[in-house]
Order: sequence, then C-alpha cells, then structure tokens
Amino acid sequence: MESVLKRYFGHSQFRPYQKEIIQKVLDGRDCLVVMATGSGKSLCYQIPPLIREKTAVVISPLIALMQDQVMSLKQRGIKAEYLGSTQTDQTVYFIAESGKLDLVYMTPEKACSLCESFWTKLLDSGISLLAVDEAHCISEWGHDFRKDYKRLHQLRRFLSYVPFVGLTATATENREQFFNQNLVQGSGRYCQLFEDEEPYIAIGSFNRGNIFYGVKSYNRTVSFVDELIGEISNHLAGGGSTIIYCTTIKDTEHVFEALRNAKIKAGMYHGQMGNKAREESHRLFIRDELQVMVSTVAFGMGVDKPNVRCVIHYGCPKSLESYYQESGRCGRDGLPSICQLYYSRSDFAKADFYCGESISEDQRKAITESLMVAEKYCLLSTCRRKFLLQYFGERAQFTSCGNCDICLGSKRERDLSRESFLLLSCIHSSGGRWGLNMPVDILRGSRSKKVVDNKFDKLPQYGLGKDYSPTWWKALGGVLLTHDYMKETVTDVYRTVSVNKSGLQFLHSSSSQHQPPLVLPLTREMIEEEDCGSGRGKVEGYLQNLSSLECKGFSQDEAKLYRMLLDVRMNLAKDSGTAPYAICGDEIIQRITKIRPSTKARLANIDGVNQHLVATYGDCFLQSIHNFSRELNLPLDGETIVDMRNVCPASERKLAPTKYNAWKMWQEDGLSIHEIANFPGRSARIKERTVFEYILEAGRESYEINWARLCAEIGLTCEIISEIHHAIARVGSRERMKPIKEELPEEVTYDHIKAYLTMADLGISELIGSKSSEVAVSPSKLSVVISPSDHHRQPDAYRKEEEEGSGAEKVDRPTRDYTCGKQLRAEAFAPDEAGEKRHRSMNLGGGRGRGLEASQDRILGWLGSHQGVSRSDIVGHFNGSSEEDVVDLLGGLEGQFLIFKKNDLYRLM
Repeated sequence: MESVLKRYFGHSQFRPYQKEIIQKVLDGRDCLVVMATGSGKSLCYQIPPLIREKTAVVISPLIALMQDQVMSLKQRGIKAEYLGSTQTDQTVYFIAESGKLDLVYMTPEKACSLCESFWTKLLDSGISLLAVDEAHCISEWGHDFRKDYKRLHQLRRFLSYVPFVGLTATATENREQFFNQNLVQGSGRYCQLFEDEEPYIAIGSFNRGNIFYGVKSYNRTVSFVDELIGEISNHLAGGGSTIIYCTTIKDTEHVFEALRNAKIKAGMYHGQMGNKAREESHRLFIRDELQVMVSTVAFGMGVDKPNVRCVIHYGCPKSLESYYQESGRCGRDGLPSICQLYYSRSDFAKADFYCGESISEDQRKAITESLMVAEKYCLLSTCRRKFLLQYFGERAQFTSCGNCDICLGSKRERDLSRESFLLLSCIHSSGGRWGLNMPVDILRGSRSKKVVDNKFDKLPQYGLGKDYSPTWWKALGGVLLTHDYMKETVTDVYRTVSVNKSGLQFLHSSSSQHQPPLVLPLTREMIEEEDCGSGRGKVEGYLQNLSSLECKGFSQDEAKLYRMLLDVRMNLAKDSGTAPYAICGDEIIQRITKIRPSTKARLANIDGVNQHLVATYGDCFLQSIHNFSRELNLPLDGETIVDMRNVCPASERKLAPTKYNAWKMWQEDGLSIHEIANFPGRSARIKERTVFEYILEAGRESYEINWARLCAEIGLTCEIISEIHHAIARVGSRERMKPIKEELPEEVTYDHIKAYLTMADLGISELIGSKSSEVAVSPSKLSVVISPSDHHRQPDAYRKEEEEGSGAEKVDRPTRDYTCGKQLRAEAFAPDEAGEKRHRSMNLGGGRGRGLEASQDRILGWLGSHQGVSRSDIVGHFNGSSEEDVVDLLGGLEGQFLIFKKNDLYRLM
C-alpha cells in the first residue's frame, strides 16, 4: 500500500482510516465510508485497483467532477477515463470493458443503462471494486436525490463477488443511530447499496480545522455589494480561487456583473445557461484562468479543485447538509481557507421556494426543518464549528475552536431576564399558535390586521418592546430556542413557537415587576444594534491576514519565490492542456519553496511529490528553483532562514487568545510552565499539561519557540530522544502514540513523545536525531534555522490519541519484496543509466578499509529484509564506504522511486 501511495500520490503515510478501509476492500469486503470533504475518501478506491491491477468502477453524480478527477489521475501516471454523454473518444468504451484502465468513471444513469455484456467482459478482464461516490444521493429525502442511485443495487446481478464501496460526507444521525438505521434491510438509506451484506463502516471526523467559519447579516444594498467586492479582492490578493454560492439565478447574475465591473476575472454558472457556456466557465475556473466563480448550487459537487481559498454563501443555504457540502469545496489541500456566509432575515421565509416540486407533506416538512437548522446556525452565539460537529453526530471536546467568527470575536453576555420575560409571556399569552413574527409585532405595538382582529392589542405586553427593533427581538428568540426556553413546531411549511418546560418554569418564578437573573449570550445582530456596528473590526482584520503569505512563515524573498513557482506551474499546465492543481497542489509548491531542492532525489523526497511529477516536470522545476533562488540569494537544500523582520506579528497569526497569552508568558516573559499554570490573578487554575500543549500548538503555527529550553524543562534528554526514535522504528508507524509508549520505559511520558513528534513535523531533524550534546544548540539558532522534515502528520491526532485510547483495528504489514522496485526503475531513468547507477559500488578513496562496500543493489537487497532502517544504521552496515558515498547512493535510489523515507526510516517501494 505505502509503495503505491508514494509512487502515485507522493505521500509516505496514510491519513486516518484510509489504510484500514483499503485493507478491507482488498479483503473483498463491502465498505461504507463517512468522512469529511477533503479528508481523502477518494484514495480509498483509487489505491486498490493499482495494487490488484484490476479496474475499479466509480459512480459519480456529475460529468464535470468526473472529468476533473480523470485529469488529475492522468497527471499521476494512472490510466483513467470516464463514460458519459460528453465523451468524444469512441474507443474508450471498448478499452474500459477490456480491463485496460485502472479506473473508469460513470454517472449512475450510465451505469444502469450499460448492457450486460459490458459488465460480463469487464468481470472476465478483472474488476477490483465498484465505488459509489456521494452515496447520500441514494436517500430519497436527500437534497441531491437521483433516482438512478436507487437502482445501483441491480448491478449485484453481474458483480456478485465484487466489493461495493459507498462514500459520503453527509451523515446527520447520531453515531449509534447511524449504525442501526442504515444497515437494517429496507429501512436505511444505504442498505439498498449493500443488500444483505454487512459492510465495514468507517466514520471519520467532520472537523475541518483549516477552515474559518464566519457569518454576517446583510441588507441588499449597493453599498453591501461594494463591501463584498472589497472582501473578495482581499482574499484574491493571497492567491487561490473563490466560489460564491447564490440562492437564486437573479442574485448570481447581479453579483457576477458587479465583479466584472470591478475588473475581477469571474465566471458564472447556473441552470439556465447552455451546456457549452457552463462547460466553458467550469473549464476556465478549473484551470485558474478565472479567479472567481459565481454560481447557484448546481455547481456544488462539480468541483474537485484543491486551491479554493474562499467560499462565500450569498444568502442562507436551504440546509446544513448543503452548506457543509458547499463549504467543503474550499481548503481541500489542508491550507487555511475561509467560508463566509451572508444572510438576511428574508432568507428564513423561503420554505415555499425550496419546497418547489415536493408533493408530500413529509417532504415539505423535512425541507422546512432543514431550513430551520440552517437559520439556527446563522443566529448562533456560540462556537459554529462545535454546532456543525454536533449536528453531524460528532462530540466536540472543546467549547471554543479559535477559528470561527464567534470564537475570535468579542463574546458578550448580559442579564436578559426582563426581555426574555416579555417575549416568553407574550408567546404564552397569544396561545403558542403563531410564528415568531406575531409576538414581536405585539411587543412592538403593531396595529396590523392580525394583531387587532385577535385582540392581541389588549394584552399586557402590547407595546412594551418598542426600545428594540424586530431584528433584535427575533435574535433573542433564536437565543431562547438554543437554550431550550422555547420550541418550534413545523406543520407543512408553517412554523409556530411555544414556551417549553424550562420557559414555563422561568415564567412561574417571575412577575412583571421582578424576574430572576437570566444571563444569556448576545448574538452578533444584537451586539451590532446595541453598539452601532462596532464589533466587526477584529474578525475582518483576521480574515484579511489569513491569506497573507508572510503569515505562512515565508520571508519576503520566499514569498517571491513561491509566486514565481506558481507561474512556472501555470505555464506547464497550459503547455500540457491540464489544470495547474493537477500537476501539483499549492501545499506542495509551498514545501518546495521552503526546501528548494537541487536534485531529483531531494525533490522526490518531498511529501506529495509523486513519480510522474519528478519524471515529467522535475527538470523544469529544478532549473527554475536554481535560477530563482540564485536571483533572490536564497540557499538550496536544507536550511530555510526565516527573516523574522518580515514575518507578520505573532498576534496576527492564527492562535486563540488564551493560547497566545500562554505562549507569550513562556517564550517572551520567560515564565516556566508551572508558573504559567499557577499564575496569580487567573480566574481558575489550568493544568500544566494544557500549558505545555498550548506551547506546542504555537510552535506548529510558526511562533518562535526556544526548543532547547522546552526540552530541558520537560526533561527530554538525548537518551530519551534516542529511545523514542528506536521505539517508532520498532512499531513501524507513528499514527498512534499508545503503541510507541508501550515500547518505552515508564519514565518516558506522553509529553516527551508529543514534543519529539512536533519537532519532527516542524523539521528540527538535526536536533531530534542527535545523540550527543548537540541537543543544547543555542536558542537563537533553534528559533531561526529550520531544516525541512520528511514527517507530515495532522497535529490534532496526537492529542486525540490519549482521549480515545487505542481502538483502531490492527492491519498486518505485508512483507516487502524489493524486486517490485525493479519495475519502477525504467520509468525514471534510461535502462543502461539506471543499471549503471544501481550496480555502481562506492569506495572511491573515501572508504573505510575492508568493510562491506555499498552499491545500490546491495542496499536494495538489505532493505528487502527489513521493515525500515535509519540512515545511521545503513551507513554502519556498509562500513566499507564513506557516509557521503552511502548518502549519495540513497539519494539516487530515492530519485528512481525505488526507496522512500518515512519517519526517518528508509523503506523499499
């Protein structure tokens, strides 16, 4: 698995759940994969056919999405095609049924219309799996329902022994309910796909930590559109693309015209455009020739573009599922991205519009309830990320995520007992048979016909709420709903509010003259009305800084190099007739910018760089890196000198205030972890481990850290570093900390392991690999000189390990046979050149006497009998050659993609 992963996708290790799912598919078992957009679901069905050398059939809802994926796969050296109405190559059908493709994509309609002979011939040639992407479309109540998705189970007649894989990013039920409801024959939305089989279920986290979630209310004025254009311009200045989702075609055309008038390269996409016009807009956007796409939700699932940096919703979406799917278009490469939602109160009254052709009362009720949840999200006064995770059935372990407008904005709360008493008593007095508008009209003293006809103008609450606007009172209603003082009921598309048990208890303990204190958070609408709009600056400033290249840890010269390399990628894409991201993603260009490799071997060792990239574009990239680096006076290969003068101030980078204060007290004020945890005047004591993790997180966010001092403070000695290093080698993986801890003496703590792994991720490899007093490198050097690392892992996984324990199913590692590397050799080098490189022995004056001399064949043979070997062990084994010569041979093998390095251990492809 790891060999295929490195060769075609450039990564040396899998993301969470991927390896287990792939193993189950290889074992022939059906799988249901529920994972967040951008979490790597597609790899679960793309790798098995490359291992089995049999075709995988992928059912995908949109032709545009299939075309993008096929284009990307071809740029990785993978044989892929699609079958559909826009396919102009008539031979693809026959090539597909003959089994000569690694992956063949088709829509559900196409799959159901293919004749039996196609499936019979493909089965004879070899089929590894059938994958159903966007499997939530099987649900009849789903917002993307396609009737042919419900016919896919009929393919079981031809493919009875082929594993079926369903993949989706949508699962709103509670986790236990999801297991029970979706696997019972006849009652679940996925059971028709898996028939009587019991599939392996993998449910990952829905948390997309790199995405900032923001929500703002707006009025449909010319000044607001001007403000919107200004924010979009700020986003585009940092690179990447933007998608604007509109709820109507009229809004789509209006925003598109405004962008075009502002000289921004924008395209438009909606259902009333012709096919050719839509295809052209899509093509230009995918290839970075347009910066912004303004679209209705018709463009929703049709984008697999990893460098979308900003998704804007111009109007409240019809459901949280739609919102999550559409917001999932941004930041798919893991880089910081923004999802901004603008809403008006009128959006919440569009239930009739969204119901459209829905006939049954159940359907209309489901759509109305979905809109209510989206409204609740817009009006939140607590963490938006936590609300999203809980909606999708995931327990959030935090109260503040530090990366949404609520958590980064100024939180306000106050005693709202009088206002709550007025609203709740008014709802109760009017009978609880109306929507929220009626009690608000009563409190505001309205003389509307409904108020007068029902004699609500005689109620004691009538006219007592004139001090606040209708928007303020409705916002309070949302807060009371959130805190369970009110409930909302849906009948068809009509919504009514009533006072529930908690609200009644509050009313019974209150009178018109006295109410018990009721402290509640203020929503952004309430704050802006009370403060006349003064609460916006902090969040908007953060949004502008998020895209800044300097905030990514680049010096000014590195930022210039990064933009130059983006231009190189764009030119290569134009010459190849493909999209820039298909060649390599922005995150890979960032790593190349940091490391600035001088050879193919060093380029190949960068995480995300695959064999096809090195073989096809390697020379061009290396030549450009050499020329640009010399022009900018930047060194090659290894050390990246960060110009601290040009890095944006720490206070402007992404770190929650509590964590920033802890870092500042430790790094700048010189306090110890113990002193910070027990700092006088703190409202509550915090744990020392919490302070320690705050400091590690600051390091991961590119804040300056005195690593030598931190190691000394937690007792991370050279001996412990060596023990952790060898424990990882024995375990063979660092995906989970518990197996590593079990290999270590009792005195080695989880904090030691976390510190080691964090420094490895940050590239302080000379420090953590040292077995001598070099660990005491001067703090100034440690905080300025950073060497590139071959470790890449999501830092949140470290913290999650201790909380969840070890529950993952263990998968046996396959025994490696280095002969598979010989099949890769010819693809990177001419046969005679590769043979000469592999057989060349190294003892040219720099040898060590009569010890075993190194050659590439000998190294390959020796690595074939090991699960992973460190560089020092290889040098020690081949002691007849100098260390420099052995390293040179290893570099050549890496450049040929015969070996790769993972966790500082060399392994065979």
